[in-house]
Amino acid sequence: MKKILAALIFAIVLTLPAFCAEFLPKYKSSITDYGIGIYFGDGKATVYAEPDDKSNVVAKLSWDTEKVKINGEETIPKNVFGVFLPENALSGFIALDELGTEYTKIVYDTAKGLSGWIKNAPDNKVFYWRQLFYKYGKTRGLYIFADINKDDRVLHLAPEEDAEVSYTFIYPKYIRLQLIKGNWALLKVVDYDNEQKVGWFKWRNPDGTLNLFPLFNGF
Repeated sequence: MKKILAALIFAIVLTLPAFCAEFLPKYKSSITDYGIGIYFGDGKATVYAEPDDKSNVVAKLSWDTEKVKINGEETIPKNVFGVFLPENALSGFIALDELGTEYTKIVYDTAKGLSGWIKNAPDNKVFYWRQLFYKYGKTRGLYIFADINKDDRVLHLAPEEDAEVSYTFIYPKYIRLQLIKGNWALLKVVDYDNEQKVGWFKWRNPDGTLNLFPLFNGF
């Protein structure tokens, strides 16, 4: 009986549409170009070759809590978004550039590395990485990418590369942002020993890649 029940559950899981799953990048390498931040959309977007709605349309995107489509063809959220949390009403593209407040250049196909321009909706805009870290990192927390070397999972006494290391955290229970200074973030870290540590961590590298990511849906 148990084997039959397990088989039924397994069969049901297999039939669930993969595109329903939420997405937050697990690895630093999950994002090929971090750009300037995240542009949050609202269910559909037309992507143009240039920052001009009279230029060639390169893609039409649509999505809801169940399906994500590029030019009418279903795909999985991580092939389109930098952040996809439908239950939190958050669907965000990696933003590469912007032209004033009217147009934003986004990555619309992360699997193929394709980008283009969208005309900003009235209530939508780019949130720069620093803004996102303050907005979500102080309230909901941050997480460290799984592929960050353990030698780099350290807190420093000062926001400097050669500053003394005060603590090494391998499996943090939670991370909260306190302050940002340049590419360094003052963090409060609680490890699985339940000890609270505060120190400086390099949240962003000179090449623009990130070592931490906002935990949009909270702990």
